[in-house]
Amino acid sequence: MHHILFIVAAVSGGFEDLQALDSRISAIAPQAEQVDKRLKLAQCPDAPIVAPPAGGAVIVRCPALGWRFRVPVKASLEPAGSPEIVIRKGEMVECVSDGPGFAVSTTMIALEDAAAGQPVRVKSLTSSTTMTAYVKSRGVVSF
Repeated sequence: MHHILFIVAAVSGGFEDLQALDSRISAIAPQAEQVDKRLKLAQCPDAPIVAPPAGGAVIVRCPALGWRFRVPVKASLEPAGSPEIVIRKGEMVECVSDGPGFAVSTTMIALEDAAAGQPVRVKSLTSSTTMTAYVKSRGVVSF
């Protein structure tokens, strides 16, 4: 099975750029460890999806090719305390979703308080739809 992945990688244009993946991961989770440079992943036809940290790791995946792996996130050495709340319940927030070559945003209402990097539930202004987003900065969340 592994031989098939290597053949597919060779035919489709090579292997995934692990340095670029490190950059994308560190933008989402600065405490994440480096991607193991021994990995030989077939190059994803779309940008790989990097999920925010959960359970002590960031998950990176390529749905088109079916590969997926976890990158551990180092525990913070800062003393435990209350993080600064940057989103307040009832506040209007800008919800952003972006990728290579595009960005879409809309305004939604925060349903709870949250600090940077934390998940927060948000509600549409035009329907009863609620979603979970991740706080990027004061007044800005991302899907």
